[in-house]
Amino acid sequence: MAEVKIAGAGLAGLVAAITLARRGHQVLVLEREERVGGSPLYHPSCQGSPLNLEELCAYLGVDISPGVEPIQEMREIAGGKAYAFDPRLIRAWFFERGPRETSLDSHLYRLAREAGVEFRFSSPVLSPEDLWDFYPHCIVATGLHFEGFDAFGVPYLTSHHFTYRGTCDPELNFVHMYHDTYTSDYGYVAAFRGILYVHLFNRRRPISLRDRDRFAEQVARFEGLEIPRWNGFTFPVPAASIRTPRLFAGRAILAGTLAGAMDPFAFFGLHGALVSGKIAALAVEDRERAWREFRRCVSPYYPAYCAARLKELVPVSLNVIGFRTVFHRLDRKKSAQRILVEYMPGYRNLFP
Repeated sequence: MAEVKIAGAGLAGLVAAITLARRGHQVLVLEREERVGGSPLYHPSCQGSPLNLEELCAYLGVDISPGVEPIQEMREIAGGKAYAFDPRLIRAWFFERGPRETSLDSHLYRLAREAGVEFRFSSPVLSPEDLWDFYPHCIVATGLHFEGFDAFGVPYLTSHHFTYRGTCDPELNFVHMYHDTYTSDYGYVAAFRGILYVHLFNRRRPISLRDRDRFAEQVARFEGLEIPRWNGFTFPVPAASIRTPRLFAGRAILAGTLAGAMDPFAFFGLHGALVSGKIAALAVEDRERAWREFRRCVSPYYPAYCAARLKELVPVSLNVIGFRTVFHRLDRKKSAQRILVEYMPGYRNLFP
């Protein structure tokens, strides 16, 4: 059995660590923060994704259910018009992220400690040389940090974000998505387990204060919520090239966002992070088999990348009309439902 070092205690790194430790490997996880749960810039938060929970848990060999719950209410607000639809149509689930005891991060951390994984916090990995002594048994899953992308030569776009995080009634459970001309991507308002999260982002270009305020006006109109303050930041997203997905970078094994296991159209990355963590662990023992699994994992990336590039060529106002068309009477659009579920990175690994 090998000594394995993992950079990053996010979802991909934790799944990889649990898998390897249960197979008898000696695992050390290096994490740049002082605890699990990601960056305090955007966690704790509530995030959603389509997923097949039972099949995903079976594939991972890890029960993630304590950190997730079905989304109860979803709405699409496109161009100032709202369309409600049943979240069950796209198998939509909430993930609690962050350092709270009820988060998925904390649940996976507890499983990792039970399996014998060692953690070293406040230990950022800034270059491949930081892992030199551990090649070829090292996994890099550093997530949404520029250092990892730059160090391993993974192409990325710089995405620009405004967020607000507050508290709400713990019984609230909803996601409301916003598409309008204030961004070529989207915004959303989500409430889950007492966390209220408002997020507006745009790839490639900064969001002006005017556009941010227009989004805030729509949130006030549809949610009755006045945003008291905003937090602004940037982070890299793996959507700059159709050649972005990669399991190996030199002698390192990549996982999660850094591996390109993220949908480049809407930036759903939770499902792909979990599956790619399992694949990265497999790569420690069987690189050829892991490569086959990784190709299946990221196979939706390529059509989604092309769709995203086409969307960028279309005026934002026409994209808004497109989202209205998709979500209005979504219950009648079986093809759209199937695409939203089956084009998650990692979906095809669940059904061999």
